[in-house]
Amino acid sequence: MAGLIKKQILKHLSRFAKNLSPDKINLSTLKGEGQLTNLELDEEVLQSLLDLPTWLAINHVGCNKAAIRIPWTKLKTHPISLTLDKVVMEMSTCDEPRPPNGPSPIATASGQSEYGFAEKVVEGISLSINSIVIRISAKAFSASFELSQLQVYSVNPSWSIGDLRFTRIQDPQRGELLSFKEISWQMIRIEADAIQSAEHEMISAPIRLITNQSKIRVTLKRRIKDCNVVASKLILILDDLLWVLTDSQLKAMVQYAKSLSDAMEKSAQQRKSMATEDEVSSSTTQSTQQLRTQQASTAADQSATMAKLFNDYDVWETSHHLQIKHLDLHICDDIHAKDKTINERVTGGAMQLSFSFITLDYYPLHKAGGSCLHWMHYGEATKARESWARRLLEEFRSNVEVLKNTVRDQQSSTTIHSSPQHGKLFLLLIAPPPPQTPKSQLMSSALVLRMADFSIYQVSTADQRRSSPKAMISCNKKSLYLPPEMPAIHVEFTEYYFPDGKDYPSKILRSRGITTF
Repeated sequence: MAGLIKKQILKHLSRFAKNLSPDKINLSTLKGEGQLTNLELDEEVLQSLLDLPTWLAINHVGCNKAAIRIPWTKLKTHPISLTLDKVVMEMSTCDEPRPPNGPSPIATASGQSEYGFAEKVVEGISLSINSIVIRISAKAFSASFELSQLQVYSVNPSWSIGDLRFTRIQDPQRGELLSFKEISWQMIRIEADAIQSAEHEMISAPIRLITNQSKIRVTLKRRIKDCNVVASKLILILDDLLWVLTDSQLKAMVQYAKSLSDAMEKSAQQRKSMATEDEVSSSTTQSTQQLRTQQASTAADQSATMAKLFNDYDVWETSHHLQIKHLDLHICDDIHAKDKTINERVTGGAMQLSFSFITLDYYPLHKAGGSCLHWMHYGEATKARESWARRLLEEFRSNVEVLKNTVRDQQSSTTIHSSPQHGKLFLLLIAPPPPQTPKSQLMSSALVLRMADFSIYQVSTADQRRSSPKAMISCNKKSLYLPPEMPAIHVEFTEYYFPDGKDYPSKILRSRGITTF
C-alpha cells in the first residue's frame, strides 16, 4: 500500500523536473525522506503553474539540492515538506507573444482526472526555498530579482496555517472547490540596468530596490470533475516601502516601461482573444449558480452550511490585486549627471512624495454591465461610476442595433443601387459591417486605482535646514469633513472586448472614471 501511495505522489512531483522518473528518486519508504542534487526543472511546466504572461518566457531553471519529507501516517492533515536550497531561473521577454500556457501540472494525473486523494496531497505540499535568483533579459535592459527564505504553504480561509482538511472548501452541489495558498518571503532585492546597444543607447545608473517581508495570497476555484481552474484571486501585500531615486534613474524606469509596452499590449490582446469558455462562464453565470445552490441547499442543513461557507469566500471572477500600506518616494538630483541644460534645475535638490494605503485591482474578465458588488474595496465611487457606465453601454448597444437594422433594410432594398446618394449611404453603413451573432457576449477588463492619502512636499536642498518637511500638495479630507474611508484618489479604466478576438465596433468603447479630493 505504501509503495502505491509513493508512486502516485512521486508521479506528480516528477513532472516538474526533466528526465526524472519516480524510479530515480531515492526515498525511504518508512522514513519518508529523500534528497536530490543538481535538478533541472521543466520550463513549460513552471510557466503553466505560475500562469506567466505570454510576453515573458522561462529559458532555464536549475536547483542545486532538494530534500523531501513525507509524513506517511498523516497525509490527510499534515503537508509534504519540500525544501530547495538555491534556485536559479533564467527568463527573457518576447517581442511577439509566445504560445499560451497549458493546463496547470497539478490539474490532472495520468489515468486520474477527478479531484481525489492524490491531488489533495500534492496541492497541500509545503515548499521552502532558501534563496531564489531570477534573471530577466530584455532588449533595453537586464534585471535580477533575489528572494530569500521564500515559503509556499496552504492556509485556511482566515489565512492561518492549520489542518490541511480546512484549507479547502468543497461544494458538491456546484461541483467546485476553493483552495487557499500563501506565499511569503523575508526579503527581495531588485536590480535593473540598461543594455548599451546601437538600438537602445541608454546611459543611466542601475535601479535598486530592497523590500522587507511581503506575501502573496492566492485563492483558486476548481472544478471537481477535472481539476481545471475556473477562477483565481491573487493579492500581493507590501508593507512600508522607502525608495530613493535620482532623476536619471526615474527616466530610465520610463524607458524600460516603454520598451515593454508593445509586448505587454500584444500579450494582453492575445489573452483576451483566447479567453476560455470556463473563464468567461465563471464571470457570467455566478448568479445562476448561486440561485441553484440556494435551492439545493434547503434539502439538508449540512449542504446549506457548506453552500453558505462557499459563498462567503467564493471567487466570482479572476482578479489580481496589489496593496501597499505606505510608500515614501524620494527623488533626488543627480549631481554627476551629464545633462545640465535645464535652467530650472536645483543642484542637490530633493523632493519627497508620500502615499498611504494604495490599492490596485485588475479584473480582466468582467461581464460588461455586470454587477461589481463582489469587487474588493467596493464603495460609493465605484457604485456611481457603475450606474453611468451602464447607461453609456446601453446607449452604445442601442446605436449598434440601429446600425444593424439600417444595414439590413438597405441590403433588402431593391432600389439601393439606383441612386448615387443611396449608394454612398450604403457604403458608409456597411464599413465595417456589424456582426451578425457574436460567439460570446461582450466582456470588459477593469483597472481600479485607489489612494487613501497623499502628500507632495516642497523641494529641499542640502543648504536648507528645517525640522520637518512642508507639504506643497496634500489631501485635505479633514478640513473638508470628508469620511476617512473615502479615498483621496479613485481612478477606474475599463476596456470592452469580445473574447473571440474579432474587431467589433465595441472595441472602441472606453470608460474612465476619476475622483480626486
